[in-house]
Amino acid sequence: MRLFIIALLLPLCLSACSDAATPNNNQLSPAPAALVKNNQATKLNPQTEVPATRDNIKKVHQQLQTQIADLNCDNSSQCKVLAVGSRACGGPSSYIVYSNKTANEQAVEKLTQQITSLESQFNAQNKMISICQHLTAPAAQCIENKCVKLESSATSVY
Repeated sequence: MRLFIIALLLPLCLSACSDAATPNNNQLSPAPAALVKNNQATKLNPQTEVPATRDNIKKVHQQLQTQIADLNCDNSSQCKVLAVGSRACGGPSSYIVYSNKTANEQAVEKLTQQITSLESQFNAQNKMISICQHLTAPAAQCIENKCVKLESSATSVY
């Protein structure tokens, strides 16, 4: 009897995972024609002048790391957390911790926005896929005069 029920339910479960069961309004649609030119996605952010290549993304990441390398702080209010990058499935690809005592906040924010824009364009141009895992923003604290990321505690709860 148990085998009969499993044999009956198995095709039902498998058919629920098929593409035919997905309504059309939930499927991805192509980019609007205004964003596609000569079979290439145009820049989504007009302020970003560099093409979205792995090398250019890596260069901007290096610029960001140079900006935030000095993590010295006097108190925890100087430790900041920013989302960086764009996963193909949505959301940031990582979070950075920096000290606004030693780093220029506007420059850091501009670089993180540029990385996010470049990664988003790269993902769209190359039809990238990624894990659809939601990253929560970590907390940051000044410990022994250094900003550190607290992995075990998140600032946002979902």
